[in-house]
Amino acid sequence: MLTAMKDFLLQVAMVATLVYTYQIFFAERYERKQHVKLILTVLLGLSILFCMTFPAYVNAQFRIDIRIVPLLLGALYGGWRTGLFLCALIILYRVYLGVDTGLITTVLALAFSMPVIVYFQKIFTRALKRKRIFITLGLSSYYCLVGLISAISIRGFSFQVLQVQIIHISLAVSAVLFFTLLNETIQDILRKNRQLQSEAKEAEIAFLRSQIKPHFLYNALNSIASLCIDEPRKAEQLTLDLSHYLRGSFDFKHLESLTTLGKELELIEAYINIEKARFGNRLQVEYDVDANPQTRMPPLILQPLVENAIRHGLMSNLRGGTVKIAAKMTAADTVSFAVEDNGSGMSDATRAGLLKPDVDKKGIGLWNISQRIELLYGKRLHIESAEGIGTKVYFEIPDRQLQRAGG
Repeated sequence: MLTAMKDFLLQVAMVATLVYTYQIFFAERYERKQHVKLILTVLLGLSILFCMTFPAYVNAQFRIDIRIVPLLLGALYGGWRTGLFLCALIILYRVYLGVDTGLITTVLALAFSMPVIVYFQKIFTRALKRKRIFITLGLSSYYCLVGLISAISIRGFSFQVLQVQIIHISLAVSAVLFFTLLNETIQDILRKNRQLQSEAKEAEIAFLRSQIKPHFLYNALNSIASLCIDEPRKAEQLTLDLSHYLRGSFDFKHLESLTTLGKELELIEAYINIEKARFGNRLQVEYDVDANPQTRMPPLILQPLVENAIRHGLMSNLRGGTVKIAAKMTAADTVSFAVEDNGSGMSDATRAGLLKPDVDKKGIGLWNISQRIELLYGKRLHIESAEGIGTKVYFEIPDRQLQRAGG
C-alpha cells in the first residue's frame, strides 16, 4: 500500500509540474495569443500519458491513476475541443497498453461521462469560483461513479473490486478538488494583477494628460493676451478658437483615454490658428493625412508634438519655417504619425536626452508623450534630428476605429 501511495503522489507531482508550467509561463498571455490554448492541451496530454504509464498498483490485478484530473481540467478550462482530444488520447493509449477489460471500462466511462462534462463546460465558464468548485466535484464524482458501475458490470461484483474503486474514487476526487482550488487561486491572483495593472496604467495616463493641458492653456492665453491691445478682433476670434478647442478636448467619457483622429486634427487646427495669429507668415503648415478619421488614438498627443515643432524648432530662428503633420495607414494595419519641421534641429546629445523624464520642466517633455504611447500600445516615440536641418518625431499605433451606432 505504501508503494501505491508513493506512485500516486508521483502522479500528482508530475501533473502539478506540467499544468502549472502553463499557468506560470503562458496564462498571463492567454488573451493576446490564442495559440496558447494548444500549449495547455499538449501539457495536459503529457500529464495523461504520464499518469497512465506510471499507475499506482493496488495489487497484481488492479491499478489506478488520476487521469481524470488533466482530463477534467482540460475540458473545463480549455474547452470542449480540448476535452474531446484528451478523451481520444486516453482511448488510443489504452489500446496501446492492451485490449482487456480495463479498456472496455475506460471506453464506457468516457462514453457516458464526456457528454455531461461538455454540457457543464459552458456553465462552468460563466460561473464564479464557489460554483466552479462544486461543478468539478460533481463531475469528478459522476465520472468515478460511472467507472465503478462499468467495472462491476464487466468484472462482476466483489468486495475487492468495490474496495479498489472506492480507493480510486477517494484519490481522484481529492486530487480534482486540490487542483481546482489551486487553479482557481492562481486565476484570482492573475485577475487581480491584471486589474491592478489596468488601474495603474489609467492613473498614470490621466496624470500624464493632466500635465499637458495646463501647459497648452498657458501658452494659448499668452498668445491671445498679446493681441488684445493691437488686434482685438483677432484676439476675439482666437478666444472662440480656444473655446472650440476646450469644448473638444474635455469631451471624453469618464476614464476614457482615447479620442478619434478627426477630433485630434480639429484641435490641432484650432491651436495652429492661435499660433499663426502670433507668428504670421513665419509659420507654414502642411498636412498629409490619409488615415480614417474614426481611427482611435490618445487625445492631446499630436498637438504637443506640433507645439514643440513650432516653438522649439521653427520659432527659435527669425526665418521661421514649415511644420508637416502626417497620419498614414500602413500595410500592417497600423497608423503611422509624424510631425516634422525644417527648423533649427538639435545635437545628438540633446536628442538623446529628450526621452528622459523631467528634462525640460518648463516645456512639454517628449518623455511624457512617449510614456503614454508605451502604456497604451507598448511602443515608443522616435526622434530624428540634425542641427540646421530640422527634426522629425514619429510613432505608430494599431488601427482601431470608432464604431458608429446603427451601422
